[in-house]
Amino acid sequence: MLNRNPSRAEQVRANAGNARVRNMQPWVAYVPIALVALIGLIVTWYAFNTVSDWERQRVQQAFHAAASDRVLMVQREIEESLGVVQEIGSFFDASEWVGRREFRKFVGPALKRYASIAALQWIPRIIKNERTSFEEEARRSLARFSITESNQAGDLVRAEQRPVHFPVFYVQPYQLNKETLGFDLASDPAILDALQQTQDAGQMRASARIPLEWEDRIEYGFAARLPVYNKTDTDEAETEAGSEEEDAVPDTLEMRQLQLRGFAAGIFRIGEIVESALQNISPSGIDMVIYDISGGLERQYLYHHSSRKRNADAGQRNPVYRGSLENREFIQTTTQAISVADREWTVLCSSIPGHFQPDPWNGWATLAGGLPFTALLTIYLSTLVGRAAKIKRLVTERTTQLVAVNEAIKNEINERLSAEKELQRLNETLEQRVAIRTAEAERHVQELEQFAYVTSHDLKAPLRGIANLATWLEEDLSDKLTEPTREQLRLLRDRVQRMNALIEGLLEYSRIGKAAHSRGSVDSGELLAEVIDSLSPPDGFIVDVAANMPILHTDRLHLYQVFSNLIGNSIKHGKGEQGHTAVTVQEQGEYYVFTVSDDGPGIAPEYHDRIFKMFQTLAARDYGSNTGIGLALVRKIVQEHGGSITVESDKGKGATFRFSWPRHG
Repeated sequence: MLNRNPSRAEQVRANAGNARVRNMQPWVAYVPIALVALIGLIVTWYAFNTVSDWERQRVQQAFHAAASDRVLMVQREIEESLGVVQEIGSFFDASEWVGRREFRKFVGPALKRYASIAALQWIPRIIKNERTSFEEEARRSLARFSITESNQAGDLVRAEQRPVHFPVFYVQPYQLNKETLGFDLASDPAILDALQQTQDAGQMRASARIPLEWEDRIEYGFAARLPVYNKTDTDEAETEAGSEEEDAVPDTLEMRQLQLRGFAAGIFRIGEIVESALQNISPSGIDMVIYDISGGLERQYLYHHSSRKRNADAGQRNPVYRGSLENREFIQTTTQAISVADREWTVLCSSIPGHFQPDPWNGWATLAGGLPFTALLTIYLSTLVGRAAKIKRLVTERTTQLVAVNEAIKNEINERLSAEKELQRLNETLEQRVAIRTAEAERHVQELEQFAYVTSHDLKAPLRGIANLATWLEEDLSDKLTEPTREQLRLLRDRVQRMNALIEGLLEYSRIGKAAHSRGSVDSGELLAEVIDSLSPPDGFIVDVAANMPILHTDRLHLYQVFSNLIGNSIKHGKGEQGHTAVTVQEQGEYYVFTVSDDGPGIAPEYHDRIFKMFQTLAARDYGSNTGIGLALVRKIVQEHGGSITVESDKGKGATFRFSWPRHG
């Protein structure tokens, strides 16, 4: 590099530039710092409002989800209750004549199962010229039966002659409703009009609210009525040929009026329906008020469910709702519709004070963190500006000599900043993906748990129905059944029990790993004694337990399930009273390896992997509760605790199961 002396003109320009720099006001350098501080305050305030909005949205979503679950359970309970009336209608449609005893026996299970049923009735259609013969026939089973009506004084008197009568012929429970027996519903114009509309519609219809006296108080209920029609010769022929379904409704209005046989009816307590639907759901701080909004008229109050989390009104399970909701303290409200036959109800859900409230501390925490950060950043930048002024003077003196060095440093800094930004961007993207996947996984788990619960609930109801029908068939046709038919009915009930066991096993399998573990000190020797005692092996069957059984710090219930399944299988598939099972243990590092050996029929090597899979059994059986879930459940429990399980066996040589279990949970 060639050195040369600067010209006079260059020196003058340089001195002028230095003078301008020296004459600049000190506060000009701090303007960017003030802008940074202002931006920091704006960003902090924006973050405060955003976090507060997120918290409010979270609370709203939680409230709407909880309210929807409760409305869904109430809707399901109503549909199941109305299904009882549908079953009564099908029962009468399938039978030419139903006696009082048969009616009582048919509706008995429903009365035990549903506390919401106030009355189940059969209301036949009796025309004027059939009244006398109908009353004489009815008195054969009930001596004082007569078609009655209420006079102006409210007393029951013999009903006057009408073109058609609709007396309550059968009613259960009888002791609570015997005053209604024989009451002619046609004597009430409003009820008669509702019956005729139900007859013409050809389908179930529900009534408006009905005051009911229940446990020394008045609450509201409703009646559901289903028309049942007589079958013509053509209908019977088509039904026998399989061309029409049961419960066929005549096509024309005139045919419905002529062929009406009567009505299957049920009167239900709304409060019991709601409370029964919600009793198995944990309380969440939501009040529910139900109204009837059918027909476009002014809504009618039906029932108020008070959240079990309320401390006030503890002595009143269902306090009567009074006043407008605008005067009550609540955070969230939502309205959802419920269909009850042809009527429409609306459910107003509202949160109680102290629940479903956004947490204000989240927003204030953001504000409390942002303000100090902005202050520290401002102080730091101010310090940098002061130091920069001092450095600038030094740099000005050495600019010529350090140009090359500064350029190299500048390039390196730019490269490092680019690398840091890229790394920061990748970290943020990874965190976002992890958060999204975690949220999706949690949502899927919740949906699967709710699906398993609802599915088990929906599956068990028809299974119980099938078992009850098989029992009724065997009882009602006991003198007509052949031994093969009885065997088939027993096989049917056994298959229902096996299906129920499958559902229970699936639920137990799905719950493993979801519930919190309850760990404690467990003496495996005492635990095995309890298992053997609960399994009750045959008198000659021997179960040997080694004397060196350890004491572990683990989940007692899970270890109990593993031993119970393995020892239970050896007893079930063993040699009866001549069988033998041995339980031993070895210590291997941080694990205990337990061994359960038996002298049973053994397992062929090709089935060693199959036995640990769901629903896999080595032999099909007509009877028995072998569901194929036990060993799958054992493997999942062992793996959940960080262990493993294997089997050593050959056909006819017994089986040895080994599983490892952590010493300290």
